[in-house]
Amino acid sequence: MQVSIVVLNYNYARFVSAAIDSALRQTLPPGECEVIVVDNGSTDDSLAVIGRYGDRVRLVRQKVNIGQGQGYNLGIAAARGEWIVWLDADDVLDDDAMATCLSLADAGTAKVHYPMRLIDAEGALLGGVIPFLRHDGDVVPIIEALGHYAGPPGSGNLYRRSAVAPYFPVKPEDWPICTDTVPFITAPFHGFVVGADRPLGGYRLHRKPDTQAAPGYRGNYSGSIGLEVSLVERSRDRTMALLRERSGIVVDGPFLMLPTHVRHRITSWRWAREAHPFPEDTASSLLQLMRDSLKVCPGYNPTQRTAMLAWASGALYLPDAMAAAVMSTSRANPVWETVTRWTRRLGA
Repeated sequence: MQVSIVVLNYNYARFVSAAIDSALRQTLPPGECEVIVVDNGSTDDSLAVIGRYGDRVRLVRQKVNIGQGQGYNLGIAAARGEWIVWLDADDVLDDDAMATCLSLADAGTAKVHYPMRLIDAEGALLGGVIPFLRHDGDVVPIIEALGHYAGPPGSGNLYRRSAVAPYFPVKPEDWPICTDTVPFITAPFHGFVVGADRPLGGYRLHRKPDTQAAPGYRGNYSGSIGLEVSLVERSRDRTMALLRERSGIVVDGPFLMLPTHVRHRITSWRWAREAHPFPEDTASSLLQLMRDSLKVCPGYNPTQRTAMLAWASGALYLPDAMAAAVMSTSRANPVWETVTRWTRRLGA
């Protein structure tokens, strides 16, 4: 068995069939790809939808939802493939996604990742892909400096099972969400990261009208921009602890942050300061953090670095209405394009 596709579902009856169908359509030879559906205590019609597939999928069910971490635990425990992808039930894969990834991997590969097209609730293309930037090869030095590296969300990563298995199971109470951070950060310590040069799936963006949005950010929030910022650091630190405890790999901080994570932090500080999780932050300290991050983070050319600094300066120092216009640039687009757009808007 080469590949295990683990579909992670919780109350996504509306979407889970599209995810399963995309997994079953993979072009690998018969018997080389298995589809496992982990249902984490859904209370909607998910089980009825999953049941229609019969023995074409294996259902693993947690009767009560105790968080994303347990879904990851159950998925890797059930998987028999040399490679594993945890596919969120609202995302989809291209038919040749797994075959393409395997064609790129060699004996030294720990992970293959790929961009994903942005789609809406109906599956229509929104334009753009995620992520804007990906780091390939030996990314350990980047992790050591920034505490992270650039790559796609959970569904955009195919892992060599042996590279991530030592870090599971995780404690469910420690990982109610953001469990995709665990394999994402740990895998590169056991091999190279290889990147596909084209999108191989669809990443669904959700709009949550009951959630306080931040300018420039569409869907897929964990509650608020402040919570999103704190979760990045919390999940990073817990993953570093797993590296140390399970493999004896010590990665000492303090860390800088990826420029995109600094962008989130700036938005949190300017847009919702009363809930901002870092009370020590100031406009000057955040601008310096962006400068430092851009100096260390590979992948940005001089024009892009200038654009990111221009965005940060505008978000931090312009009057409220103008700063909101700056922050309203979408994270789905390359930042130098969005800077051009808000500059024209402000000059109109």
